[in-house]
Amino acid sequence: MIQQIDRSRANEFWRVIYALGIRHIGERGAQVLARAFGSIESLESASLEALQATGEIGPVLAASARSWLDEPRNRELVARLRAAGVRLEVPESERLHAAGPGPLTGKTYVITGTLASMTREEATTALERRGAKVTGSVSKKTTAVIVGEEAGSKADKARTLGVTMLDEAAFRELLQQYPEPA
Repeated sequence: MIQQIDRSRANEFWRVIYALGIRHIGERGAQVLARAFGSIESLESASLEALQATGEIGPVLAASARSWLDEPRNRELVARLRAAGVRLEVPESERLHAAGPGPLTGKTYVITGTLASMTREEATTALERRGAKVTGSVSKKTTAVIVGEEAGSKADKARTLGVTMLDEAAFRELLQQYPEPA
């Protein structure tokens, strides 16, 4: 049990944000905030406008996060987590930077099923670093759906809408064809 507690201190920063239970901030919102701000200190000092300027974070999510962060007892909770050694930052190599558009800027992808060569989070990061947007639902505006093993309703919806579907091999080719910007 002690080993499990020690391992939980090293959880990814977005998982900590999600676990805080901030109203309206789900897994995707937590991932976006973690990558955009990089640390709890940056997130705590972010203005409402800065939160809203973050891709995929609209006025409702930004206001909810700002409200949660302004609450004194929540700041005390963050201080206790910090004192307990919980990871409250994203490694520099995983942070999103405003270095300009990438080769997939303007493209929207959805990932469904299980990929053999990487986790969904790794696939999402790979696409985002190339400028793409990754969403959780398929629409006519979706560029392509990356389909792994045991894909479900998202693959069915992509077929119905005529959205391009990429298997894992085609996805890896896409990543090779469009390398990350320097």
